[in-house]
Amino acid sequence: MSIAASRSPRWLRRTVVVMVPLLLLYALFKTPVWIHDHQLSQLVDRLVEYQPPPGGSRPAFYGPQSRVSGDSGDCTFHTRFDLVTDRPVDEVVKHYEAAKIADGDERYSELSIGAWVQHGYQQPTRQEAGYEYQTVIVDVDIEYYGRPLWDPRCW
Repeated sequence: MSIAASRSPRWLRRTVVVMVPLLLLYALFKTPVWIHDHQLSQLVDRLVEYQPPPGGSRPAFYGPQSRVSGDSGDCTFHTRFDLVTDRPVDEVVKHYEAAKIADGDERYSELSIGAWVQHGYQQPTRQEAGYEYQTVIVDVDIEYYGRPLWDPRCW
């Protein structure tokens, strides 16, 4: 019993000695990803908390979907959310274009905003649809001008 008890701490120490540098290396390479994800979540929070268009609701049903992509070191943040409104799609786009979500922050370009009705149908008039409210999907893209910091999604 004394032999097994003395080997167990050695095995544990060897494992820790091998794992700690690997975990530190992992954290070193994941830090830029975590930083960009945090910046994206702040941007999404500002979008979602911005007042909805008149006659609309806050983003509905599901939380916003977000991702980071890029090419040659340029990072683009993509966010998509839906809201229920009685306004036409054009008014929803104009409402979010008027929002100064990224103004004053040199890290971002202007928002590129698109919106459409679910399932890609043309927006019917209220009389044709038989109801006043519809779900509108809002798609927002913004270019990140800061350093990509070795975020592999930006390359």
